[in-house]
Amino acid sequence: MSESKIVLTTCTRDCPDTCGVSARVVGGRLVAINGAREHGVTHSFLCRKAVDYIRRVYSPERLRKPLRKVDGVWQEIGWDEAVSLVADLTKRTIGQYGSLSILHYQSAGSTGALKMLNKRFFNLLGGVTEAGGSLCGGAAIAGQTQDFGRRGGHDPQDLMNARFILLWGRNPVDTNPHLMPILKSARARGARVALIDPLTTDTSRFCDMQVRPRPGMDGYLALAMAKVIMDAGQADMGFLEGHCDNTDAYLAMVKEQDLDELVEMSGVPTGEIEILARAYAGHKPAAIICGWGLQRYQWGAEVFRLIDALGAVTGNIGIPGGGVSHGRDNDGIFDQTVKGKDFARHTRSIPKPLLATALREMQDPPVKMAFINGANPLNQSPGAPAVVEAFKDLDAVVVLEQFMTDTAEAADIVLPTTTYLEETDVVASFWHGFVGSINPAIEPVGEAKSDFEIFQELANRLGIGQEMAGSADEWLERIIAPLEAEGITLEKLREVHQPIPDLPAVPYEGGVFPTQSGKLNLITNFSRPRLGSEEYPLILLTPHSRRWVHSQVLPHDHDAPLEARVNPGTAGVSGLADGEAATVVSEAGSLSVVVRHDEGVPPGVVSIEQGRWLKYGQSVNQLTSPLMSYEGENACYYQTTVRLER
Repeated sequence: MSESKIVLTTCTRDCPDTCGVSARVVGGRLVAINGAREHGVTHSFLCRKAVDYIRRVYSPERLRKPLRKVDGVWQEIGWDEAVSLVADLTKRTIGQYGSLSILHYQSAGSTGALKMLNKRFFNLLGGVTEAGGSLCGGAAIAGQTQDFGRRGGHDPQDLMNARFILLWGRNPVDTNPHLMPILKSARARGARVALIDPLTTDTSRFCDMQVRPRPGMDGYLALAMAKVIMDAGQADMGFLEGHCDNTDAYLAMVKEQDLDELVEMSGVPTGEIEILARAYAGHKPAAIICGWGLQRYQWGAEVFRLIDALGAVTGNIGIPGGGVSHGRDNDGIFDQTVKGKDFARHTRSIPKPLLATALREMQDPPVKMAFINGANPLNQSPGAPAVVEAFKDLDAVVVLEQFMTDTAEAADIVLPTTTYLEETDVVASFWHGFVGSINPAIEPVGEAKSDFEIFQELANRLGIGQEMAGSADEWLERIIAPLEAEGITLEKLREVHQPIPDLPAVPYEGGVFPTQSGKLNLITNFSRPRLGSEEYPLILLTPHSRRWVHSQVLPHDHDAPLEARVNPGTAGVSGLADGEAATVVSEAGSLSVVVRHDEGVPPGVVSIEQGRWLKYGQSVNQLTSPLMSYEGENACYYQTTVRLER
């Protein structure tokens, strides 16, 4: 009879839930993935993406051996040859151009504390060009940091204290499923739940009301709500005057707004705005939970600041059941010194949203070699085809990957890396307050190695191995040393997921903020954005898929046609029937789709889920342009406007 075991681990993909996972293994093979029963948020259930992960682990298309491209043809090679080749390329590049000629691009496709040592490796080389900025959360972090001094979200369970919950641009059914049981429990206790989202999603069914603003115009809606609240005498002037800076300037900005213009620009009727604003102000404590689509504009930080100000206007900041929550920056619980910043003699950064332009324009020295891990920038970057072309100018590209993604296709050497079910690490969530251990459930598939093992082997070949030496457990004990002072050891983490010590359930409690003045900094101006043009009259939205995380799509999943969901009225203008083939055209490019009529998509909008790959002609980033937010270096995917053609 085959040996059976259950292994406790943690999902490391770019998702707020960071689920505790119970992996069942029979005869050395993974047979089931379930939610960890004892985890304080996961509570025994997982989303479809997590349960389906076994397909990814054992996919016949998964990379199992190192690959080298020779005259455009991929050849399997051994690890010794692969590491030697990469080490020689690294030495040659640094010797000729200096360490800044190497680009390191790391993202959150697979997270974990040990991946801080990837940064250490490049700092030991003398410091390289790092890909900075954000394709996801930069504008939100920038905006909330300006307001609060440091971004901090309420503990998810604090929603049990709320009388009113406003989901603003968040679709937890698809992207944050463990929020749903909390929302249901809060409603059962009497809380009302409202949704602000241009699209009708499955989350809509769980809400008491939905308001559907024009995409990108959420700032106008926030201003309109503030104006209604103040005109109704529902503003908490005690909080504004006692705990906020720039109060007079903010109030003057709101007062000078014309409500009719705000209504027109937001796309939300006056009556709906009044109902929403008075419900939010009149059911204290009230919580706002923001999503990620809100910031995908040049003015994304402003939108968050205007929503933060709503929390201040109603006195819902720093109290149980209140807040304006987006995420938590929990990685600070780890010892950041392991990144070895002191080893770097040079530092340089290029913004991820402008990758192609930056690669071509950067000189003294130019970028000549790239290392990429936990990322697929040749698919996920706005204006992806231009990034593909820019990478052709590099002398060498090394990619750590599990599949032959768009980025791996552009590499010279691809090193197969492990999934979270085959490696050791520790990870914290950017939503809830638990930290978890990552424990190998199975042996690596094929010859895959963890990032940690790969960079250690490279360090040994490059003469810096002493500073990278040590087992994974030895490094993890150093990394979690700040937690050990609070009684959390690596051994305890492997037994059960642990709550982060001293993490406040309510940030800024009592109206005290980590700003210079100790007060909340209110926004005082708004750039009054607009979207759309005669040539490209439709707004493109590219929401996350329920089936996969970002571009972690299996190759054969591209067999299904790429669908563009549009309102029947929008499709009718172009004479497009449901199921008809069409082309979506933007200023940047075009994309072949199948049109699907959907009443849940507002007129004037085209919705295409993001993640599919460029090499199959299905990447939404064939349409997007490389724009960057005014603050936070965030990609501006939702600023793309398009037209539909037969």
